[in-house]
Amino acid sequence: MVLDVTENGVLAATRLIEMIRGYQLSQALYVAAKLGVADCLRDGPRTSDELAQATGTHAPALYRLLRTLASRGVFAEITDRRFALTPLGELLRSDVVSSVQAELLLWGHPILWESWGHLTHSVQTGERAFDHLYGMGIWEYLARHPEDRASFSAGFAASEQHDQLLSAYDFSSINLIVDIGGGNGRLLSAVLRANPRTHGVLLDTPGVVSGADEILRAEGVAERCRVIGGDFFAELPSGGDVYILSRVLMDWDDEHAVRILRNCRRAVAEQGRVLIVDRIIPPDNAPSLSHLSDLLSLAITGGRIRSESEIRQLLDRAQFQLTTVVPTSVGYTVLEGRPA
Repeated sequence: MVLDVTENGVLAATRLIEMIRGYQLSQALYVAAKLGVADCLRDGPRTSDELAQATGTHAPALYRLLRTLASRGVFAEITDRRFALTPLGELLRSDVVSSVQAELLLWGHPILWESWGHLTHSVQTGERAFDHLYGMGIWEYLARHPEDRASFSAGFAASEQHDQLLSAYDFSSINLIVDIGGGNGRLLSAVLRANPRTHGVLLDTPGVVSGADEILRAEGVAERCRVIGGDFFAELPSGGDVYILSRVLMDWDDEHAVRILRNCRRAVAEQGRVLIVDRIIPPDNAPSLSHLSDLLSLAITGGRIRSESEIRQLLDRAQFQLTTVVPTSVGYTVLEGRPA
């Protein structure tokens, strides 16, 4: 039996096949970013042969990649085999403020790509595909492979939308902020720069915070920030007015997430609070990148993306009360918990 099903005039089978083959487009974009094609076009159109010479690639093969991405509006073939950037392609340049190049190099990175390709293993077993492939967890892997760790740090830093957090939450009255799992300190730097009376503590593993001092100095906030190479499953610096967990809980299962929150509860000042910045699963299966992020967490870290009610349950277990929920325009939500 043949089903003639349409959605807005498009055969449902065609729409589904587009979804099925989405991985091909993402990898084509990754290759273009890896080769730096957009950077080669920043000064104007060039032929595929010129681009092949600049990127050290096979000219006929590169042309096939370029025309594929031109068909999706990333590049424009303005004359025969001569290409220019489109507004979409401009975002692949490394030197523009809104660049997504670093994010693309993160999400298309082989260790994530290959783990995603073994999602079946995670769905069948509930176990991390990453560990199945590499024989260790991702944090141990990144500690052993500093080049990959640098790529991951750059990708995550590029995807942070500091201005969205600053517009979603008022830090002006805060004396001390503790950024737990704060990476190289870019988020905390942005908060401190916008609030000159506030001091901060940055805590992450020693390898991750090793480059934080340089960033804090460049942002002019180093004198107001203490950097700690430590473990958020151990005792945390006490007395903070705000403990920030930005994209931290999503990497852990519920038991580990509650341990982190309980550590925050023991350390937080009497009138303090914890801020969770994460993607949230929307109600009623509304379309959202949160669902894909949830599956990626399953395959890579063993964590999960949670609904608002699930975050509330975690906070309750750690003796916090969920008091404020502020969605942002970039897909993340700020959730405030105060001591119960």
